[in-house]
Amino acid sequence: MKQVFFFMLFSLVGLIFLSFLPYQAPKICKELKPIKTLVIDAGHGGKDPGALGNGYKEKDITLKIALELKRIVNENLPNIKVVMTRSTDKFIELSKRGEIAQDNKADFFVSIHCNSIPKGTKSPNGTEIYVLGTNPGQERYETSIKENEVVAFEDNYKEMYGGFDPKSPEGGIYHNLMKNAYRTESLKLAGKIDKQFKERAGRKSYGVKQAPFIVLWQSGVPAVLIETGYISDKAEANFLGSVDGQEIMASGIYRAIKEYNQELTK
Repeated sequence: MKQVFFFMLFSLVGLIFLSFLPYQAPKICKELKPIKTLVIDAGHGGKDPGALGNGYKEKDITLKIALELKRIVNENLPNIKVVMTRSTDKFIELSKRGEIAQDNKADFFVSIHCNSIPKGTKSPNGTEIYVLGTNPGQERYETSIKENEVVAFEDNYKEMYGGFDPKSPEGGIYHNLMKNAYRTESLKLAGKIDKQFKERAGRKSYGVKQAPFIVLWQSGVPAVLIETGYISDKAEANFLGSVDGQEIMASGIYRAIKEYNQELTK
């Protein structure tokens, strides 16, 4: 009974909290539509290196995969307009990444990341694809906290994000309470990316998950966040740090986008 009471209390607080945020939820999308404008988001950048492991920085790997994805899409899907949140080693606030998606009237937002765990701990390996939301009883707070901590690099982030505490699981409550208008589209593409990674790229996969990522929430459009692997695992770090590995991961995302569009234009 206490758990129900506290959940209702947190829900009420979260809803009140949302009313003060400078963000308006997007309108509900009534039907699926092909991707005509794609925003590719290379996670982290500039003063924010992201995850570190085995001599690699997340910001470098994500940028290379993002640029390769842009090249492949431009070359093979010329009907899709590609917009990058960053094309160089530059720091971009999470709110600005969302603005880029909304200003360009994006049909989809794809955010590329790498995972890592602290040094001295045996590292897992494998991919994870996220959409905005939660898995009841299976919340991936560790990953979302880690990726959301980038807001601490921003000036006045507490004011910008309504007092959000990136180090607290409870900081994601207001994200969890907000209805994701684009859940169907996001899950559809996420599933296709996951399948490509497993079946075509031969990568170990932890599947499609849900978590309260600020960058997905701020985009205001259908969106996925891709953890391409663990750079804390030496073999996977070397794979993601290689040209071949970056091409393989970018190709998997491209094939998923191509299949997504093909199914919606039949």
